[in-house]
Amino acid sequence: MSRTVAIIGGGPAGLAAARLIKVNDPRALVTIYERADASGETFGFGVGLTESTMSNMAKADPITADRLREASHAGHSLVLRTGGREVGLHGARNLAIGRAALLEVLTKSALEAGVEIRLGCKAGVADVQADVVVAADGARSAVRERLAHRLGVSITYGSLHYMWCGTDFAVSNANFTWRTRDDAMFVVHAYPYADDRSTFLIETDDESFRAAGLDRFAAEAPAGESDERSLALLEDVFSEELGGRRLLANRTRWAQFPTVSLRNWSAGNVVLIGDAAHTAHYTIGSGTKLALEDAIALAEALAEHDDTDAAFAAYETARRPYVDRFKHLAARSQNWWSSFRERAAQAPERIALSYMTRAGNLGIEHYAAEYPETARAALAPLGEAPVGEPDTVGDWVLGRAPDVATADLAGALRAEWDGGEVWGPAHDAFVARLSGEDADVIVVGGPSDPKHVGARIDVAERVRWAGKTVVVEVPSALRTEAAAAVGAGRADAVVLVG
Repeated sequence: MSRTVAIIGGGPAGLAAARLIKVNDPRALVTIYERADASGETFGFGVGLTESTMSNMAKADPITADRLREASHAGHSLVLRTGGREVGLHGARNLAIGRAALLEVLTKSALEAGVEIRLGCKAGVADVQADVVVAADGARSAVRERLAHRLGVSITYGSLHYMWCGTDFAVSNANFTWRTRDDAMFVVHAYPYADDRSTFLIETDDESFRAAGLDRFAAEAPAGESDERSLALLEDVFSEELGGRRLLANRTRWAQFPTVSLRNWSAGNVVLIGDAAHTAHYTIGSGTKLALEDAIALAEALAEHDDTDAAFAAYETARRPYVDRFKHLAARSQNWWSSFRERAAQAPERIALSYMTRAGNLGIEHYAAEYPETARAALAPLGEAPVGEPDTVGDWVLGRAPDVATADLAGALRAEWDGGEVWGPAHDAFVARLSGEDADVIVVGGPSDPKHVGARIDVAERVRWAGKTVVVEVPSALRTEAAAAVGAGRADAVVLVG
């Protein structure tokens, strides 16, 4: 008997899942329920696609992968811009696509496979009858809300305020830069996604948000419309970057990023994918990536298991470890950006090295191999780094603070840090207590898993900014991250344990 599949949400996750489920099982009856009246109606501008995601798509669906690549804008680099200078961050290997173009490609592929798409249909989980119901209705998922008690939902909101905008020209490279206005600071993340279009994502901290009056603008903007007064202010702040042009808007308003986590990704015959199941901060470029890869894994699991429960279990088993690691990296990236006001006065090269190593997945040696002279300048406070031999840079960094690392630490103050959102106000008291201690040296220890190690490296940076000498205990297995912590100035030294 044919399996019936109802997919709620016609975004990238829903469209990709529908196509792949139908291709894997041509007998399946697959229907998408999308509340928008037209497939081209969409929020947002451009989105990023990584080469790893494109490789996964090519294996699962080479026809769609080729179409996505053809519709994408490729080859731009990522740079930091400040004071008329550019500092390289990534080489030319990035890929971006307009969200409307992405949906057009995925819609065409889904229809060719025999998927039925019902537009203008605002269906809920109680409105559809199917063997399998796939919730692909995004970060504000109505399905997730309805099943919250069974899914174990946790949602936390970041401290930064952000706004998705666009421009009617392509920036020369993906870049980030910042501007100040009185007591307010604004950061822009810009990247081209077409020959004549760029995404222009702007974020600001809560202090700036209120100092600039944006809280008032946001509250007074008519529901369902763009926040025009905020847009006008931002056009003025970034007039140089925009060349006097207007920002493109599409019901563009301020938001705070929701980090969504679930205890279970399914309940009964309902399974969640993409942003409905999990979110990871936009500064690591993850939403579309995770959505497409979820779709691939779910389609494979359904093809391999006739039993729905077994299929859902296989899907979650395959995806959760990767997603959880990605969410950890994204959370550290989010923390880094949340504290950007404190970083902005540093030398650009120092900011660049800190940025590249912020999440813990890349080490100093990676950056030194690509941009040796920038790495040399960033590491100058430690001496003349051997950037010509990048594989040796990590060991060199770890040997640059011998007096602290090998000193008798018996008189140092020891603090245990077991994780948590480091830059949030909930932990200000912890940092204030350590900063106020008489001890000159503070050793920060805790559990040995990467999540907790990353958290204590980040909290060490806060304490170090308060004027203390901070040593962090890091497992020997995470030696690369230990070197990055010292090299980027998050810690004065590390003690390798285990």
